[in-house]
Amino acid sequence: MKHVVIKDNELNGWEYGMLRSFERSIVEVTGATIANIPAYSISKNYMNHFGHSMNKAFMRKVLPKDRFDLEADVAWYILMGPENYKLDLYDGWNGKIKTKVLYLYDTLPEQYQTIKKLFSSNTWDVCITSFNDAVPVLEELTGRKWHCVPQAADRQIFTPVNFENKLIHFSSYGRRLPVLHEALIEFCKVNGLYYDYTTHDGKHPTADSVELYKQYAWHLNHSLFNISWPVEVTNPVRAGNLRPITCRWFEAAMGECIILGKKPANHQFDIELTTDLVEDFDAFGSKASIFKQLDKFWDNRVSLFEKSRRIRTANQDRWDWETRVNTILDLVK
Repeated sequence: MKHVVIKDNELNGWEYGMLRSFERSIVEVTGATIANIPAYSISKNYMNHFGHSMNKAFMRKVLPKDRFDLEADVAWYILMGPENYKLDLYDGWNGKIKTKVLYLYDTLPEQYQTIKKLFSSNTWDVCITSFNDAVPVLEELTGRKWHCVPQAADRQIFTPVNFENKLIHFSSYGRRLPVLHEALIEFCKVNGLYYDYTTHDGKHPTADSVELYKQYAWHLNHSLFNISWPVEVTNPVRAGNLRPITCRWFEAAMGECIILGKKPANHQFDIELTTDLVEDFDAFGSKASIFKQLDKFWDNRVSLFEKSRRIRTANQDRWDWETRVNTILDLVK
């Protein structure tokens, strides 16, 4: 069976590193070839006015279509979100493909109307979201069957290191809570510890997404404690009524980090990850309360690390992208 992965090389930034890992896993499991979407004939700067979520998006249907010929038994198209969809600007790509698989990492309420517009037709045979609690809404919106296949981590780059090589004592990447962040800076300064955290906005990368993702993985692998919060805590408006289970949990677990924070209020979290993965942390109390908790976790770091190692060893085979590819292959049959 011939597989092809449709790839958009114009997407760059560390957040697309996980997408590239998924694409690579599809190639490794299925022997797929990569089909790069050709550069669109209209300049990128001009097309920035016609993004799917912009008020001129309706104009896309009258723009000239470029040719993009494909032939395969199964075509895979992996997207971070519907706003990255580009195939509406091309002709010819879907004429000689038997089964077309669409996977969306993000299907949040703010993206629903774009999803309804793009995926209510029968163009895609298998539609997949990574958010289990979005499935009923997506099916109602589009009138199509949707599946949930959770996110995962890249076992090739999230490779744990020994306790003594955990050079980063505390880390926090991406979403964080300001009060705890400031307290952690002070706690680490007082105790001579190192706290590593995101210091850039990611909008102007100077390396490709694969290299950026590898660097992020190195930092996470070398973190003893990693602070993680669910979307509904750090951005409740964006989460809406969803409780997303995102890559960050799988990545930190694969790196054998001791995860401090709060897990998503989603029953599927304990099934897809494990019940005792996250050490619950109250970040909304006084600074003294936060310091007391940090002291307790630091004093118990050896036993907590050993627990993280046991959890990873027991679950690593079901947390990687290869497992997700095989799950999707069962849907294709």
